Amino acid sequence: MSNDSGINPVGWRVLIKPQEVKEVSEGGIILTTEVTKDREQMGNTTGIVVAMGDQCYADEPAPWCQVGDKVIFAKYAGLLYLGKDGFKYRMINDKDITGTLDADVSLVDPYLAKT
Repeated sequence: MSNDSGINPVGWRVLIKPQEVKEVSEGGIILTTEVTKDREQMGNTTGIVVAMGDQCYADEPAPWCQVGDKVIFAKYAGLLYLGKDGFKYRMINDKDITGTLDADVSLVDPYLAKT
């Protein structure tokens, strides 16, 4: 995976491309306003690792993830940045990644999931 964002993490930081929050339902209903969308995007907890700093997992026997992995991370972790490619990215600490997802696992919107 190439890093077209222009954002390069340093130290123990990881650059994540979060899963996009839907703006319009399949039926055409507008789900959020821009303010609400930004808040929901910050609460999103899944994404793809785009780049890693040179000190990521230096204190661990093996890295928990690699560039290109689907990951789960702590809610509200890190900061959002707008890349030069127009996408929003999240810069988080390596310890905020709580797990990885298999490539065939679909990311489910918790508000639409059946209980």
